[in-house]
Amino acid sequence: MIWGIIGIPFSLAILAMWYCETYTDSQFGQNARFISSATRMNDKYQSIGTLATGSAFLVGSFVTIGNDGRFPQFVQLTLIAITLAIFIIGVVWYFSPIPVPRWIDPRYQYMKRHRMLDENGDPLPQFELSEEED
Repeated sequence: MIWGIIGIPFSLAILAMWYCETYTDSQFGQNARFISSATRMNDKYQSIGTLATGSAFLVGSFVTIGNDGRFPQFVQLTLIAITLAIFIIGVVWYFSPIPVPRWIDPRYQYMKRHRMLDENGDPLPQFELSEEED
């Protein structure tokens, strides 16, 4: 049970980092973007992996807390199924050629906040990344 209690703030910190990195220009968001670029984090992992990791840790923490018989068995099994579904969807999406949705793409959200997109939501020519930078 103690690991579940420790896991909740840890998972919330991961989700807060992802949120600030994706949707804000705060100091915390800038630091999160710096860490992501310094560790050469893949764009898909930056978008999907961090979100899936934080969500799976959060639901998994509740499963750990519920293992002492505090939750009915169907609730525990539902939470385990949700955790596994998050993990499987994250892994499949990471390795598939499906593009990252714009609403969770930190680069797109940064460009949107700083008016670097045209009316169709595509990057303006002067802000497009070359193939070497990807």
